[in-house]
Amino acid sequence: MKEPLLDAGLANMFQTDAKTINIIENLQTGFRLSNGGMVYGPMLVVNNEAFLLKISPPKQDASGKVVNPLLLLDPQALAILDVVTPKPELVVVGGGARLSPLSTDAKKYLTSIGLNVELASTRYASSTFNALSEEGRNVALLVLPAGVFA
Repeated sequence: MKEPLLDAGLANMFQTDAKTINIIENLQTGFRLSNGGMVYGPMLVVNNEAFLLKISPPKQDASGKVVNPLLLLDPQALAILDVVTPKPELVVVGGGARLSPLSTDAKKYLTSIGLNVELASTRYASSTFNALSEEGRNVALLVLPAGVFA
């Protein structure tokens, strides 16, 4: 994060480096990013790079209830988090319109590689990610579009 000094010797904590990716808008089907990019579908942001996350769409279980894709998430979809440098200290997970837990295997994988996990709705997760990024913290963001109601 850039820390331009103001006349009083204070640093503006809300002015970010031009390379920093923030979520500008949560759309029903994707995200508008601060670098001008658009991502449609689930997304992973790590080390100022945004990736389209290829995971299953919401599915119905045997009872007809729609299951959130995060409950079916294969840990292999998150393998990049074990090899990136520097490794994030936290993964903020947005489950769509509501908070959704991760699959047990995905949660175990993330904790096994030393990452803390915070679960929230996509809107809250995006705001948390933006605030932590602006503070200069190394965080990752795993989000489903805000229109996912599973």
